[in-house]
Order: sequence, then C-alpha cells, then structure tokens
Amino acid sequence: MIPSPSQTLPITGVRKMIARKMMESLATTAQLSFSARIDATHLVATRKAWKAAAVEAGYEDLLLVAIRNTLLEYPRFNATATAGALQIYDEIRISVAMAVGDSLVAPALPDLRGISLPEVVSVRRALAKRAQEGKLTVEEMSFGTFTISNLGTTRVEHFTPILNGGQVGILGVGRIAPSVFIGDDGKVGVRPELGLSLTTDHRVIDGAPSGAFITALAERIECALPQVEGTL
Repeated sequence: MIPSPSQTLPITGVRKMIARKMMESLATTAQLSFSARIDATHLVATRKAWKAAAVEAGYEDLLLVAIRNTLLEYPRFNATATAGALQIYDEIRISVAMAVGDSLVAPALPDLRGISLPEVVSVRRALAKRAQEGKLTVEEMSFGTFTISNLGTTRVEHFTPILNGGQVGILGVGRIAPSVFIGDDGKVGVRPELGLSLTTDHRVIDGAPSGAFITALAERIECALPQVEGTL
C-alpha cells in the first residue's frame, strides 16, 4: 500500500520558473562535467594576506579573478550558444548563483576586465546585497557570459552544476578540506584542497579544451592569485 504524504507543497511562482529553466537547459544543451582537486594552500594564504591588509576578500572573490583571467586566455568559454551559433563576448560578466530565501538567482557582475581584487570584492558584495533586498536590475538578471556556483560553506566537494541561460560554461565550487597527499619528494603531507566542477556545452566545446581550461584555472588558483602589492 502506498502511504499518504505528510505534506504536499505545490511548485508555483519563482520555484516553478526555476524548474522550467533548469529543464530547458538540460533539454537544449549537451552538458558534460569535469572535476578536479586543487591544492588550496596558496588560495588560503592569499585570502589571509588580503584580510590582514584590511580587504575583506572571500574565497569567491579570489576565484572570480582567477576565472576572469582564465576566460581571457580561453575566450571560447566566455560565450552563449544557440542551435546554430556560438556567440563569444569581449566583456566578462560572470553570473553568481545565490540563494535568496527559498529561491535561486544568478545575477551577473559588471564587466570584470581590468579591475582589481578590492573592486571585485566591492561589486560582488553590492550585488549580493541587492539580491537579498530584491533590488536587482533587469540587466543584472538578464545577461551573463559565465557562471560560478559556490557550495563551499557545505560539505559538498564536487557536483554537476547546470548551465545557466544559454551560457557554455559554469564552475561549481566545493568546500576546502584537509587532504593527505604525496609530495614530489615522496613524503606524505596534509594540505587544504578545493573541489572544482566545470560543466560545459559539448555541442560547442570538446573535452580537450574543457580539460585545458580547468587545468589553467587550477594553476592560477595554486600559484598565481592577485597579491596585496598588486592589483590584478
């Protein structure tokens, strides 16, 4: 005998719109995900240095700069796709997935080209504040060129993020956790590691460039993040 549910929650309003967009994304693209484990030692140390310099940078801010610089190197990922065309953009307007109450929004930051880490911190915080207040603009909600989805405050290490709004790339960010590793000298050590998951549209981006993109991004996170004395 099938038991009766203790509660029935209708899927309506914003939740229904989100469900429709997710299904449309999966139905109209060929989504393929790639996962990597990153040595987060440099990431943790860099954030600590910026905070000591009175810049309240979060890990997401540093990752946004690393993504921005990787998109400059691999512009094919800074794009949207239709059934018949890949549209590549010069502006880098990264959408940031955010939980707002029971809803999910992914407003886009303004063009990140050439701006410093402190500026990234400022614009991301302002965007998050407007999202929580329900004051996002139509432009912020209607267009982005790439997306980041961050579950780093949970115990999730890897997941398969769903492409957003016709974009061809989305990066899922997992938690930073201590991990045992074997160094080049053969010795065993412990270091913080970060889980990343890149989903791309296989209609327009093959596995090799996706692997190259996440490798280049990993190398930036591991050794080439913006330092306090620099700007980018």
